[in-house]
Amino acid sequence: MRERKMLSLLIIVINVIGVICLICFAIPYLTYNTTIAYPDAMLPAEAWDSAGMTLTFGLIPLLIANALNFVFIKVQQKFVKFLFWVPSVICFIIVVSYWTTS
Repeated sequence: MRERKMLSLLIIVINVIGVICLICFAIPYLTYNTTIAYPDAMLPAEAWDSAGMTLTFGLIPLLIANALNFVFIKVQQKFVKFLFWVPSVICFIIVVSYWTTS
């Protein structure tokens, strides 16, 4: 019983970290921030472009974290269980937008 609670807590913490990262990288992408953070870099990129690429790389771990949440967290209502997929859907929409506009 205790291992199950620790596993649930760990999965929730991973999902919260994923949502925080999604918010932190979605804001520069959605606001189309064109500042170049490191202009002396070998491949300088605008902030929105870097955020879009980071969200692309982070989509698979976020899907895994949300799937683990869906499987292991016990919730009575089916609708609430499907709310675990909202961050993945939002990230997927942003990634598709990034790759269709680039």
